Amino acid sequence: MLLVNNLEACREVLQTNAYSFVKPAFFHTLVGEFLGVGLLFSVGDEHKRLRRIVAGPLSRPSVRRLMPVFVNESNALNKEIADAIQEDDQGKMEIETFFTRASLNIIGVSLLGKELHTFRSPSSPLTFEQCYSRILTQPIAGQLISFINPFIPLRWLPVKANLDFVRAKAALKTMMTELIEQRTEEVLAASGGQSDVVLSDDLLTRMIEASFGEDKRLSKQELIDITMQVIAAGHETTASALTWITYALATHPHVQTRLRDELSGVEVTNSAAKAIDDLPYLNNVIREALRVYSPTLMAPWEAGEEMVIAGVNIPKGTMIQTVPAMVQLNPSIWGDDAEAFVPERWDTLTSDASSPFSIEVFLNGPRMCPGKALALLEIKVLLVAMIKDFHLEMVDKEIEVRNPSLTLKPNDGLHVQVRRV
Repeated sequence: MLLVNNLEACREVLQTNAYSFVKPAFFHTLVGEFLGVGLLFSVGDEHKRLRRIVAGPLSRPSVRRLMPVFVNESNALNKEIADAIQEDDQGKMEIETFFTRASLNIIGVSLLGKELHTFRSPSSPLTFEQCYSRILTQPIAGQLISFINPFIPLRWLPVKANLDFVRAKAALKTMMTELIEQRTEEVLAASGGQSDVVLSDDLLTRMIEASFGEDKRLSKQELIDITMQVIAAGHETTASALTWITYALATHPHVQTRLRDELSGVEVTNSAAKAIDDLPYLNNVIREALRVYSPTLMAPWEAGEEMVIAGVNIPKGTMIQTVPAMVQLNPSIWGDDAEAFVPERWDTLTSDASSPFSIEVFLNGPRMCPGKALALLEIKVLLVAMIKDFHLEMVDKEIEVRNPSLTLKPNDGLHVQVRRV
């Protein structure tokens, strides 16, 4: 196995030779049994077709139309924080749970037009959120099976952990199939001139509309896979990003104060997307937190053919790991203070640090996360609303990181002390 640890190699793996690499079989078994093929595992022309279809619905202009969803959830998040302050006279709370709930609420309404805690199929007693939680937060036995299964098949064992996983996965597929059929019928009716049809303004509907312009429409399974992958990335990764940005601000009060000063004249409203998007210090804070505390831990690849990367011969079948921290905390790129949280550095980047390949949290090239614009605007709106209203301090500055984990997460959540400003 080789680790990518310089900009030239990053560029050649993720851009120049992007379609010469595939996801390894073990990774496909690990997450593919839940997330399907979609953009994550498709290759070549098929990946290009899928990416072309989702590019418009997930573009920045399209995402900005979702501002009412973000604003509504930012208000709900702030109310939850305010209620927690009332419950503890010192304002101490575990805030990662709030971010996890908020990001799942946002991705449900913005992507599917559904509140996931109530969305269910008539044939299932479980809601989408309950099924999703059973898969992502498995008991110890389930976690062990999931991590061993790519190497020694265990999913067939008739034990409770497996049965719960399989039932939850089947229920999710049923819900998604029924919703996709409904949305497709609505789009067809609207395109056929039925004036009484009102389309749901969600990303799934927009993807179905976009695929109608292609020679080959997205199949039900492709839509299920893409939406489940966007949900997983938009939920877990975004919640993790908000957690670590909050940690960075709570441990750097001068940065928190400067950010709050910048936000003083900003109102979190449905029409504020561009104003929030363009805040310079907010952008610096988010970029720097994502650099130092990348929610994405690694992206595994396998060479589909023999090639040369950065002067190194790579035989077919070689395992390659792109690990964001390898470049994002590299002193030769970011200087001797590479591990320090310094938002001001983004005002005067060096030539290497200014390379798009110096930040790999969303990857780069054709394999870049298609939901980047969605994640960033969601993070910004929730963060702006929270920092305008609340001051945060850490309860314990030392944090143990969860291991194993697919994203960077505190082992025991993020415990902060919060007061109104």
